[in-house]
Amino acid sequence: MTEIELKIEEMPQAYVGKGVAIVDPKIIEDNNWQPGQILELSSKKKSHVRLWSGFPEDYDSEIIRIDGLTRYNIGASIGETLSIKPVEGADAEQIILSPIEKIHADGLHEYMSSLYQGHVFTTGDTVIVNTQMGSKIQLVVTSTSPQNRYLLQMIQYSS
Repeated sequence: MTEIELKIEEMPQAYVGKGVAIVDPKIIEDNNWQPGQILELSSKKKSHVRLWSGFPEDYDSEIIRIDGLTRYNIGASIGETLSIKPVEGADAEQIILSPIEKIHADGLHEYMSSLYQGHVFTTGDTVIVNTQMGSKIQLVVTSTSPQNRYLLQMIQYSS
């Protein structure tokens, strides 16, 4: 499959943190893609998201809307271009996340498992979790098993 170059635009707030990319509807139509399928995004680094249907006003605009965390994970900014292509995903047996700083993780496993069920993770990606106390915990995906980017089934933490 040939990679497609698209210009990065801001993601509407309602979609931030959902692990999706909103793509020009004409690109989706021309490639016969389906919402929910996994896309590989490439800029300075690679990451993966689920495809979300584009907005009618974005038709034939050659843009992709991704949130700030996804832009961070691929090393790109609004106004730059990235390459996209669909990829096959499979359920991970295990995904290991490592905190950036020491944390107390009681109940975090269950919370993360429910919050990120069905998300796509790439080794090296940063994940941010909002806590009940209003703070944020930053985690890095240190590995997946089997290796590659897969859908979340089970999370483990390393310290």
